Amino acid sequence: MESTRSSSKGQMVIPKLVREALGIRSGTELEVELLSGKVFKVSVRSTDHVERVRGLAGILAHRGRRMSTAHEAASIMAAVLADDQRTKSRTRRRP
Repeated sequence: MESTRSSSKGQMVIPKLVREALGIRSGTELEVELLSGKVFKVSVRSTDHVERVRGLAGILAHRGRRMSTAHEAASIMAAVLADDQRTKSRTRRRP
C-alpha cells in the first residue's frame, strides 16, 4: 500500500506506481466520491472519445468548405501581404 500527504491547499500526489498502473497523465480527469466515515474513492473518469471527436469536428467544420482556385490564390496572397506588412513594421521599430 502506498501513502501520501495532502498539501496546505488540499492537493495530494498520487504515487508514481499507481499513476503508471492506471495510465494517469497530466490532464487525466478523476472522479472523487465521498464514502462513509473517513473514506473517499478516486477513480479515473472514462473518456468519451466519440463526443470529443464530434466536438473537434464542429470546431473545424468551417474549414471543410471548398474554395475556388481563384479565391484560394487570393486568400494566400492576402495572407502573404499581411505577413510582409507585419514583418516590415517590426523592422522599422528597430534602430
